Amino acid sequence: MVKEEPRIGVFVCHCGLNIAKTVNVKEVRDYAAKLPYVVYASDQEFTCSEAGQKTIKDAIKEHKLNRVVVASCSPKLHELTFRRCVAEAGLNPFLFEMVNIREHVSWAHMHEPEKATEKAKHLVRAAVERAALLEEIGTVSASVIPSVLVIGGGVAGIEAAIGLADYGFDVYLVERSPTLGGKAFQLGKVFPTEDCGVCTAPRNSELHRKCLYKAPILTHPKIKVYTLATIKSLEGYVGNFKATISLQPRYVNPQLCIGCGKCAEVCPVEVPNEYDVGLSKRKAIYLPSTQALPPVYTVDMANCTKCGKCVEVCPTKAINLDEQPSEVTLDVGAIVVAVGFEEYEPKGLYGFGEYSDVITQLKLSRMLDSSGPTKGEVVKPSNQRKPKKIVMVQCVGSRDKSTHIYCSKICCAIALKNARSILQKNPDTEITICYKDIRLAGKDYEHYYVDCQNMGVNFINGDVLEVKEDTETKMLKLKVKPKYGEEVELEADLVVLTCALIPAKGMEELARTLNLSLSPDGFFMELHPKLAPVDTNVDGIYICGACHGPKDIHESINQAKAVVSRVATLLAPGKVEVDLAKSIINEDLCIGCGNCVAKCPYKAIEFTPYGTARVIEIACKGCGVCVVECPARAIQLRHYKDDQIFATVSGVLKEV
Repeated sequence: MVKEEPRIGVFVCHCGLNIAKTVNVKEVRDYAAKLPYVVYASDQEFTCSEAGQKTIKDAIKEHKLNRVVVASCSPKLHELTFRRCVAEAGLNPFLFEMVNIREHVSWAHMHEPEKATEKAKHLVRAAVERAALLEEIGTVSASVIPSVLVIGGGVAGIEAAIGLADYGFDVYLVERSPTLGGKAFQLGKVFPTEDCGVCTAPRNSELHRKCLYKAPILTHPKIKVYTLATIKSLEGYVGNFKATISLQPRYVNPQLCIGCGKCAEVCPVEVPNEYDVGLSKRKAIYLPSTQALPPVYTVDMANCTKCGKCVEVCPTKAINLDEQPSEVTLDVGAIVVAVGFEEYEPKGLYGFGEYSDVITQLKLSRMLDSSGPTKGEVVKPSNQRKPKKIVMVQCVGSRDKSTHIYCSKICCAIALKNARSILQKNPDTEITICYKDIRLAGKDYEHYYVDCQNMGVNFINGDVLEVKEDTETKMLKLKVKPKYGEEVELEADLVVLTCALIPAKGMEELARTLNLSLSPDGFFMELHPKLAPVDTNVDGIYICGACHGPKDIHESINQAKAVVSRVATLLAPGKVEVDLAKSIINEDLCIGCGNCVAKCPYKAIEFTPYGTARVIEIACKGCGVCVVECPARAIQLRHYKDDQIFATVSGVLKEV
């Protein structure tokens, strides 16, 4: 079969002034028109616009173009847009090439217009030479499994699980702790609605507020909950994942436990209660909280002495101290990651860990919770007395190059909500907030700031230099350097540190298991901040909630709803279709060394019965690792074959 001679059309974008202010667009267009195989060249104000795309479609038909080159912005933004455009005109979407002359040229060289224009010409020529060698690439489809794995049982994970179950998908909810609810369980009242975080977390109605045994997350027929569970391994590809779940023993049978509490009454071991951030004690066999979901006791084997007293008194024989870890394998079509966040532990900062009356906002929230360890009363941990003077220090571990450079987004609202709650109960309390900036971007958040000002909270815009305890009075002394003015000294009974929200423990390990990308801050990276905010670099895996970055309950639930929509769109058709811009192995050249099988990060290559390697096309991501590893040069990557890459390099290096 004789290949059709290339007929290339080049379309150069002004992008308003983003490109045209630096690059001489018309000069680049005229240069492109003279290149080999180019039969049409034009420039547009916005090539991605409806009018710009119509120009491309019309040119394809009028000039019988069989290759298209667009010189504009980053392919990350509009490559799919233009591929759809040429496909609608009857051209295979892979007979399209995109040149980035905005980020790589005009924005990078905005003060050198002549050199920028020359660089743009080089890149356009390279794209044209590559385009001449492009080949049509088809697609492959596979059936999908109509079930979903949700990792993380906080507000986002619960919302996603219930939403997907309501669509009719089987949902497996995996949570590493003994109870669902995440941090919302610990916060008491939450902003801006001032309702209970516990009631928000399980998506309770008024009925469920009275009877948590009827919380829909536990009773929905389409949802299976696994607590004390982690992801051990993941295999497969979009629509067909196989996840192995490690289940740690609870040592209490959930089907038999009636929550009577007799086991905890006789347990001789007491340890700090992590749910109350050390403000109370719990037994080695315990209910994680009074509102635990599921409402089942669990044994902390790290502190259990195995005395057997709990086993003896249990009326239903629900306790088995010899229970062993187990595993379960789940076949799912999509995965939702919603593992939440942790509060930064500011060891060594502002006396935290040295003075017991220096605490964090999470511990303060547990005090303010009417069902918490102090029944809603704020007390000094050192002597259980009510503090008269409280100083809050903002941005601890946030907006700091030595810890975390990012703003944790909701810290200001947390501090102001807690300050207002204190003053509503104890209006004589003197509260000072030391801050860098007050940032309240959420809907209805500003009234917290106004209320606190009206209630007499003292705001100091400055840095806290040190916190020391007076050895005689036991009062805390703070040196503060205001942004404007002289250094001042504050005295406080209680210092509350408003700490950064950081990635949850185990997130790096989970990212490796799922092959997900992390941002420089350690949170999961979205595929695109605007166009694909809940998608990831792995097809079929989505993210929502604070594992994506600091956010409040409102935003977490919104993201969870977005994920429900994305997963339903993926699974509802019953099959998934992917393009074949993947690796291809020439079995005549393959020597069966296995390098590619061992190195493939997506487990997308397997051995055939004949000892040669074969690509599982639906699983392959086209990363090219196998191409580099092959010693026999038996592997090529469609759309990035050797001759296409060499043509690109040659086109860049030639003189204009």
